[in-house]
Amino acid sequence: MISFLEGKVEAIKTNCLIIEVSGIGYQVNIPSYRHLSLKIGDKTKIYTYLYLREDKIALYGFLTLEEEIFFELIISTPGIGPKVGLNVLSEMTPEDFKKAILQENMEAITAIAGIGNKLAKKIILELKEKISKSDFIEVVPAGKDNKLEIFNEAIEALKVLGYTHKRAESIVEQTQKKFDRKLTLQELVRESLKNIK
Repeated sequence: MISFLEGKVEAIKTNCLIIEVSGIGYQVNIPSYRHLSLKIGDKTKIYTYLYLREDKIALYGFLTLEEEIFFELIISTPGIGPKVGLNVLSEMTPEDFKKAILQENMEAITAIAGIGNKLAKKIILELKEKISKSDFIEVVPAGKDNKLEIFNEAIEALKVLGYTHKRAESIVEQTQKKFDRKLTLQELVRESLKNIK
């Protein structure tokens, strides 16, 4: 999975950004932030969720890791897809939404576009216990060996660009061996693309 993108903002639309990373432009769907501080040309880091279905591949991005993790929690609820997940984070912070669920505040939850009474009840039923038991945030400690994670994320990046899993895995493996597995994710993707013939 692509965990984050770090690069330059090339374009800003209502619900998406285009971010240039090592010469590649990624379209990232984002919540409708009321106070988006980013401007074209800014360098930024966006935490991402890669959505893969047979008929759709899309990247969803967030300004904080907490939002990205909470987005994953929201769309794990049956009946909630990425569009509604973005609507939730367009209207409320993760903390406010957690409070609304714990307090079973139907009025606040149904005020979000795409969530009616029936779905709101399902959200409360599905998420209340999970929220009460977890703080969601699990940051990788500095210095932890994440070479396998980088390897897998590089493969996913090439798959987004249209390569098969088998082809992407082969290219990334060759590149890692060539550079003794010392590349960052961005470097690994860039060098892998150079190796494609």
